[in-house]
Formats: sequence, structure tokens, C-alpha cells
Amino acid sequence: MKGILVTIDGPAGSGKSSVARQVAGRLGVVNLNTGAAYRAAALLALREKADLSDGPRLAALASRVSLDPDGASIDGERVDEPDLRSPEVSAAASKVSVNAGLREVLLPVQRAAASEARERGGAVVEGRDIGTVVLPDAELKVFLKADPDERARRRAKQTGREGELDRIREAISRRDRQDSEREVSPLKPADDAVVLDTTSLSLEEVVSQVLDLADGLRRGG
Repeated sequence: MKGILVTIDGPAGSGKSSVARQVAGRLGVVNLNTGAAYRAAALLALREKADLSDGPRLAALASRVSLDPDGASIDGERVDEPDLRSPEVSAAASKVSVNAGLREVLLPVQRAAASEARERGGAVVEGRDIGTVVLPDAELKVFLKADPDERARRRAKQTGREGELDRIREAISRRDRQDSEREVSPLKPADDAVVLDTTSLSLEEVVSQVLDLADGLRRGG
């Protein structure tokens, strides 16, 4: 599987991060989370107390973000994953990611990280527009979807906030609307993506299906 790029897109709670990690590990390639670049830009915006709707300011801040197969950095300093996953940064990332100027700055950053990962032997790249915009020529594209209630349950369990299920469900619905209705790079499957509904599937079942697809690609099928 040397040099292969697999894209895994989907909405929040569809399982793409868990699936991407497992598939990358089984294939022996890099797991690249391109969303880390947006989260790093959001974190920087919060640190700088920037207006999250100020396009030019956000674009300037995004130019200080870098991404490689090992994670995101701000001004060359690696950002810890817990900092990128805080509720405040998650909320800010949702807001800044709709900005066209910021996305234009981060697009080559994401592509460069994927290119480096390919040089290391390949990657499973996860995000929301990887198969459609960032890596439209990837060898295998997968789009995961799941029932909103199931996605909310998964996210609540993942974050240890089972008591806030209604709040999480509303947050996911809001993010779905933002991602699917934005003018630039809306969330949708690529025309040649394989769409998998993970609602009633276990993690292992989804991972197995993606691995079967990758194996079929390797065998020329």
C-alpha cells in the first residue's frame, strides 16, 4: 500500500476519526487529521482575541499555522491535542472554518502535509472536504454518515458528557447546517466516494469495510 492516500470525510460523530486511526494503523500508514489546522487557527484567534468573523484577520492568523503528519503547529511550536479539542476551540473552529479566506490559506497547508505523508508511505486523511477539495485525486475516498441521534450519543460518550445529550445533539445539528450550507467547500460526498452508513455498525465493522476497499484497490479491483 506504499504511497496510497485514503480520504475519510463525514459530519461530526460519524466515526471518521476513530475509523481513520484504525485503518491507518492496519495499513501501516500515517493518520492525518486536516481539521487540526482549522482548530489551530481557531486557538490562535482565541489567544489573540480576534473577531471570529473578521476574514482578513483570520487569514493572516492562519498563515502562522503549519501542519505535518505529526500534528499542527503555531509559529513553529507544536500544539498539544487536548488544547485543540477543548470545547472553546471546537466552537471557534466551527465558526472560523466557514471563512473563505482562511480556507484558501489552509488548503495548501493541508495538501503539503498530505504530500509529505505520501512520501512517508501513504496516509489516511480525515476531514470534511478532503475527497472533494483537498485531495480530489486520492486513490480511495470514503464518506461516513450516521443518524444524528447516534452521532450525538457517540460524541457524548467520547467526551464523557452523557448528561448533555440534548445539548450535544443541537450542537451537531447546527454544525451540520453550517458545513452543508456554506458557499465554500460544503460538506458532501465526492462523486466517486464510497458512502458508508455507520449508524448500526460497530467500529470494527466499518474499519473492515474500508480495509476491504483498500485491499480491492491494491489488487486492482
